[in-house]
Amino acid sequence: MRILQVVQKPQRRGAEIFAFQLNQELRRQGHETRLVYLYPHNEACGLPVEHGDRVLNGNPNHPFEKFPGVNPILLRRLLHVIAEFKPDIVQVNGARTVKYGAFASYFCRDASWALIYRNIGNPSDWLHGWHYRIFYQKLVMPRLHGVVGVSRKTLQAVKDFYGISVPIKNIPRAVDPESLIPAASPDAVRLKTKTPTDAPVLIFVGSLTPEKRLDRLLRLTQQVHLQMPKLQLWLIGSGPLESTLRQQADSLGIAESVSFFGTQNNVADFLNAADLFVLTSDTEGIPGVILEAGLLGLAVVATRVGGVPECVLEGETGMLVDRQDEQRLAEVVYGLLHDSARRRKLGAKAKNWVAANFTIDKIAGNYVDFYHHVLASRHRIVPAIGALHRELA
Repeated sequence: MRILQVVQKPQRRGAEIFAFQLNQELRRQGHETRLVYLYPHNEACGLPVEHGDRVLNGNPNHPFEKFPGVNPILLRRLLHVIAEFKPDIVQVNGARTVKYGAFASYFCRDASWALIYRNIGNPSDWLHGWHYRIFYQKLVMPRLHGVVGVSRKTLQAVKDFYGISVPIKNIPRAVDPESLIPAASPDAVRLKTKTPTDAPVLIFVGSLTPEKRLDRLLRLTQQVHLQMPKLQLWLIGSGPLESTLRQQADSLGIAESVSFFGTQNNVADFLNAADLFVLTSDTEGIPGVILEAGLLGLAVVATRVGGVPECVLEGETGMLVDRQDEQRLAEVVYGLLHDSARRRKLGAKAKNWVAANFTIDKIAGNYVDFYHHVLASRHRIVPAIGALHRELA
């Protein structure tokens, strides 16, 4: 099968990392695949652009991008790649990719390829304004031939929000065990980061963006720090809120206990050297970093949002707390930091749970099965429409 994946940019964020790993696994399983990135990523620690993959060098700030439309120059570049590669499947991976995939299908009306949308969140969390909603409901979503949702909850939200009638399937996020092997020991990481070996360490990995609610994480860190003065918080990732978060840490009196390490190529080193992973988001699909933490045997405390309860077994592989209950979050984090035996038990169960259910080889097989199902459905429908047109003529 020939599979073209369209991704926003080669950055180390959840949707992009998964698309990259899925692409590699599909190649290992014998499929012809390509990754196409709409926009460049000029920061350090980006994803490698492998042979055959393309960066289309679109401008994310182009005037045509401000209104919910498409840049015709970028669309033409995408159409050229599609014409050259001749895919069976074009999979668009969230964000702006779905509108470009939809408009490409308008210009390829006789093409046999199927357009698959991989959704990673609740559309009502990011689609604001009636004009955006109409644009996607009337012009974008009708072009889809199939939808994959990373969690049951978000998939149902997409179906309800848009009135989807094409084939849909819940296929969770996955992790690649081969890419999650620590290269440095916990002691070496702590030495490099100037973190005392006896300091309890909380870790967050992800984008420094509003929906992650890192302001909440800093406040709970302050509460726990009052009782555990050696506490350290590692923030791995980059984003527009970094300066704001640094100011907040300073105003809370914990600036010396909070480290901003930016985007890292091998997050496994940091996860393996921490004591507890904490996620305080307002919205999520299936967070890949929770699966990464679990596969490394690291216990997790997370807010009960989106698809998180589908990848964290509450009380067995981690702890879930209502997002508004910051006091409870602090109490759970403090309790687990004090109970190393409980943390180890949660982490061991998480490792087995993730290995059994969320590895990339198993998940890639689910995608291939869905691709075949969508193509079969599409090929049944197209001849029927053609026969109807001939009958009416």
